[in-house]
Amino acid sequence: MIWIPNQLVGAPVATDVLLQCNLESHPRSVTYWIKEGGIMVLTNTKYKTEVHPTVLYKVQLKLFIHNLEPEDYGSYTCVAKNSLGETEGTIRLYGK
Repeated sequence: MIWIPNQLVGAPVATDVLLQCNLESHPRSVTYWIKEGGIMVLTNTKYKTEVHPTVLYKVQLKLFIHNLEPEDYGSYTCVAKNSLGETEGTIRLYGK
């Protein structure tokens, strides 16, 4: 199960932004982020992904985007997969 605290996030160009998904699964899931268009987001100088376990079976997924540019706006989907299935949640990032 995934739940997203903010499904719509606004931020101006040249700032940093944090996107978050909360996940509950058992057995443990493989997690990742996908940008609009099906591109997997990998940690680099632009993006930083983190997975923070909170309590048993619960995890918080974070995606930091540094120095926003107009092409960074759009949808970001957090995905969780395990042997029992797959779930995802989408956050829309827009310019202010």
